[in-house]
Amino acid sequence: MATPKELVAKIADLTGVPEGTVILHDRNLLNAGLRSEGQRGRGKSVVTYLDAANLLIAVAGSRNVKDSAKTVRDYADLRASAPLIFEDEGAEVKRGETFADAIAALLEAVPRSPDSFNGDDSAWIDVSLFGPTPHAVIEYKKFGADSRDRLQYDRPWKRGEPPSKAADLQFIAKFSQVTLGHVGQLVQSSDE
Repeated sequence: MATPKELVAKIADLTGVPEGTVILHDRNLLNAGLRSEGQRGRGKSVVTYLDAANLLIAVAGSRNVKDSAKTVRDYADLRASAPLIFEDEGAEVKRGETFADAIAALLEAVPRSPDSFNGDDSAWIDVSLFGPTPHAVIEYKKFGADSRDRLQYDRPWKRGEPPSKAADLQFIAKFSQVTLGHVGQLVQSSDE
């Protein structure tokens, strides 16, 4: 069973972000209601795929650790240009209408097919968060496919709202199927 402490340690190890910084991100998300509450007494706290997705978003997208909750709120609800489509036991599954759900779906799916990411014709996934204006992209190539796919995640424009200003500064944070696979495998062990 994966605990919040184990999730923090795994994300720190995979991303190279100091564990103390990831602990603060996790605490900020817990205080803001963006991570599951721990159990009291003898119960053992376990993390969900959404908890892991939110922590990855906070760690990758926050310029300052105090902004963890704001970062998750800014990125988690970004809308997809198209859904992620998976095959699960022969059935087509559509997920990822929002960025947080897409990350949670990838955390769940990648560990189920580790062989897809090995070999000459292997699959790959890159997740990029752009700022300071929140925007995200998931690029991937399925096992055996000749081309790659690209999903964009943006804030939906609302009628009467001025268009977003283009900023001359841009930062990019990126992680791959390596992080998704290892973190997903950790969370998956808590589901068994």
